[in-house]
Parts: sequence; C-alpha cells; structure tokens
Amino acid sequence: MTKQMIQPIGDNQPKLRCVLFGLGNQAQEHLLASLSHPDIDIIAGIDSSTAQWEAIRTAYPTADIQFFDSLEALLSSSLDFDAFIMALPHHAYQPIWSDILRCNKPILKEKPLGRNYQEARQFMQQASDAHCGLMTAIQRRTHPSYVYLAQYLSDHKLVADEVHVHLHLGKGQVNPSQSFDLGWRGDRIVSGGGALLDAGYHMIDILMYLIGDFDIVAATMWHDEKVDNGIENEDRSWLMARSQNTWIGVDIWVKGEPNNKGGYKKSERIVLKCGNQHICANREGVWVDDEQIYHTSREWQQAMAQQLTDFSTRIRHDRWDDNIIWDQLPIMLKIEQAYALSSRY
Repeated sequence: MTKQMIQPIGDNQPKLRCVLFGLGNQAQEHLLASLSHPDIDIIAGIDSSTAQWEAIRTAYPTADIQFFDSLEALLSSSLDFDAFIMALPHHAYQPIWSDILRCNKPILKEKPLGRNYQEARQFMQQASDAHCGLMTAIQRRTHPSYVYLAQYLSDHKLVADEVHVHLHLGKGQVNPSQSFDLGWRGDRIVSGGGALLDAGYHMIDILMYLIGDFDIVAATMWHDEKVDNGIENEDRSWLMARSQNTWIGVDIWVKGEPNNKGGYKKSERIVLKCGNQHICANREGVWVDDEQIYHTSREWQQAMAQQLTDFSTRIRHDRWDDNIIWDQLPIMLKIEQAYALSSRY
C-alpha cells in the first residue's frame, strides 16, 4: 500500500490549542516543532518543576505558554484547550490516565503505549471507551528518509528476503570515573524495560511500518557483561524474527562501538536484501546498491512537524482507526515476548 504523509489543514481553521504535559527533552522537541506549525499551538505546559518552566522561557522566548504544576491547577484555571501532548516518564501515566480521559480531549502520547502489553491494552481500551482519540508519537514513521524508503519499496513492489536493523545510542563513557544513577530508567518495575522497550520500540515500529507483521523467534539481552537476569534493565538486546517472507535481525545498544574519544558511536541503520538488490537507509538518506538515491537532514524537525500535522488532521476529521495506533499492541506484544524469551537463558 502506498505510504503518504497527511497534509496540513491550512489557514482556513483556527489552530488547535494543545497542552504539553511534561517539559523534558522530548517535550521540547514537540514545542520546537509547534512554533511555526500551521495547525498546532502549544498554549500551556504542565510540570511540577518550576526550574523547567524557567528553562522553557529562556530557550523559547517567542513561545506564549502558561505554566501549571499539575493537571488540577490547569483545570482550575478554566483555560480553554483542545488536546494533550503527553511526554512523561513511563510510570507516570498509570496514576493519572483516568483523570486525563475525564477531560475528554484527544491525546498524543509519547511511546511506549504502555510499560507492558496489559497496560498498553488497558490504556487503549479506556481511551476508546471514553471516546478520546489516542495517537502514539513515534517519529521515525514521519522522518523523510524512512517515508521515502517505504514509498520506494511500495513503488517497486519489493519484498525483502532479509532485514537487519540497529540502533546504537552512543551513551556513556568507555572508562567512566563514576557510575551514574539512572533513576526511574534503571528500575524494570517502574520503567517496564530497558534498551528494547525504550529505544528498541522505535525499530520494532519501523519494521511494522516497512514490512508488516512478524514473529519473534529468539531474543538475548545483556546488562553490561551480564546476561539479563529479569531484574536489572538491559543495555543491549539482540532479536531474531521472521515474517512470511523475511528473516529479521535487530540490535539495540545503549552504548555502541567505541569512538576512540573515550565514548561510543551513535548509529542507526536499516539494511534490506531484496533479491539481488541491497537497500539501506538511515536518517540521512537511502542507498540502493551503494548509490545514494535520496538525501535528507538527519534532524527531527520535519518529522516532528509532520507528526503534529497527522495529529491535527485526526482531530479535525475524528479519524483514529489507522495503522499507527493499531500497530501498537502487536509491538508491545513482541517486546513482551522478547523479554520472556530472554529470561529463559
């Protein structure tokens, strides 16, 4: 099926007024994308840290945002708004989800949809019962290089024999002088998982986007030099999977290969073998048999803006029944299956 970006509504309707819940790094990418967006205006932010308020004011002086320390404070203000953009830590959603749904507003929620399959299914079902539109924010589906890749595969009717994807975050130091407290991300009960759930979610999603459904065959995870014990969050995950036509390999690593500067290389790539053709892509472009056929910026601005356009269009047309949201439960199930397979070793 042809992959197409949804077009913006245009200037004939007022912008949708959104509340940004959580003001961390990911939230600020949404804010940056909204500053010149034709359909979305972020008018308020919720965060218990007033230091974050000041950081936003300093970094985005042109943004006209009201700040609140809680959902209750927002609702008490009687501020009129149209939708939520949620960018909170994974464990923060469950206690407030019912309160959010009672606002009866559409929701753009940062991935993962839940910390596990059951929580994800609960969130989706409760949103449906409350008639609240729900969209998961997964930026790689709207990044130009991956949109081009999907269109190229569709136009040429290509089916991959093999797909190999990796995402190395390049975090940490080779010889750290001290250990760092990972906070909530280091606790599997609180966070739901480590490298696979957090970073790997993107790559499982992009595989669903490009080739459709598949089954996890094997999974091995590590925490530093130790095999996954089911308690500490893993920092590297290897998966093997199979669709009807395709063998799939996935490598997710918080660190990466050494960069010879005391740290690690940040890297991501998708490689597809389609008969005699060798196709690869990352956030800088697409190559076919080592010839680059598409160039783009690796930055996120265009992808984030397109994601806001998709969200606004779904709100305007009340159209929430699409692959983006319905792929989320299978993604969560595959991740949960991978953790279960890894725990057997």
